[in-house]
Amino acid sequence: MTTFRLDNTDGPGTHVFIIGVGDYPHLKGGSGPISANPRNMGQITSPPVSAMEMLKWVDTTLHNPEAPLKSIEVLISQVGTAQFTDSAGLHQQIDAATWDNYEASILAWKQRANSNPKNVAIFYFCGHGMGDGVNTHLLLADSGKSAKLLRHAAHLGDLRLAMWGCVAQKQLYLIDACRTVDLATVMDPNDLGQSGLPEANVMQAFNGENPVLFSARLGEQAFGMPGQVSTFTQALLDGLNRCAVFQPSGRHWAVSPHQLQKAIAALLDDFCGAPQCPADGISGVGFQIHVLTQPPQVVVHVCLDNEAANDSAQISYISAGKNRVMRPDLANPWRTFIPHGPCSVEATFDPTVKYKVLPIQIYMVPPFQNITLEVI
Repeated sequence: MTTFRLDNTDGPGTHVFIIGVGDYPHLKGGSGPISANPRNMGQITSPPVSAMEMLKWVDTTLHNPEAPLKSIEVLISQVGTAQFTDSAGLHQQIDAATWDNYEASILAWKQRANSNPKNVAIFYFCGHGMGDGVNTHLLLADSGKSAKLLRHAAHLGDLRLAMWGCVAQKQLYLIDACRTVDLATVMDPNDLGQSGLPEANVMQAFNGENPVLFSARLGEQAFGMPGQVSTFTQALLDGLNRCAVFQPSGRHWAVSPHQLQKAIAALLDDFCGAPQCPADGISGVGFQIHVLTQPPQVVVHVCLDNEAANDSAQISYISAGKNRVMRPDLANPWRTFIPHGPCSVEATFDPTVKYKVLPIQIYMVPPFQNITLEVI
């Protein structure tokens, strides 16, 4: 287990557990004995990069006066050992995301989160995942070492249930992994992951909030370019830094799981009409996980109600007295970030084009805004 920013002082705090798995020695292309049935899974390079970016953000940017950062637990498996120097100057090699290291780390994370009911517990995973139509399994680095592929996988549902036994009333799970249905797992109900934690008394209701945000819908894949931050994690970081906010007391802009889900969904929208960033356990009014130290922005989608006009429109906006042309390449539709507050959005055309568009006056409110300009 590898821990950064450990603070044992009294009072509520935020405790984060980050896992990034890209090096799987027992899956296709791995350096160890390969599983007899690796389910067509192999090596991936985006998760370690994504987990490291998440680690940097938590270490340097996470700001929650209600629950200041009090620990970061992290495991990363990549080719070569991951290393990190935190903002306090502590330099460490990061342990690999094997099952044994996971089991020690998840218990330490829970015990720290269990110190105060007002603690915030955040769990982030990026790596291979699979489903059986109901459950989601998160594959750790030694998956495939056993004849049972999921012997070294974390069972997300069991983990959330086990965390019912934690007094922390504010929990958030961020899962950047595929959830494709694996028929071999469906046919073998005994091949299951585990939580790594003692079972909680499920007869005693959990009175807090424990939402989970997924990068993929059940049965679908998650995506990331090789060696780059994944699409979900980039949207997650944009939401945390810029737009996934509400005003819990009317004085500051805070990020909540509810607003984060909306922001990520808007940022992942591929305009095919399919919903993005599915969530489970979103309830209540949400809770504060981060406070912005600068004014927020709004994710904005703009298109025209005439497809032919869309192809030749140059879209611009005026905000805070400044005019910005943001769509000179005629991409369709158009997405950008705009500062919150009053704004005017319009589209212009080459003089040889017959179309005209009515500008829209709007007050931009985070996290996102869809705008359709009317062609006349």
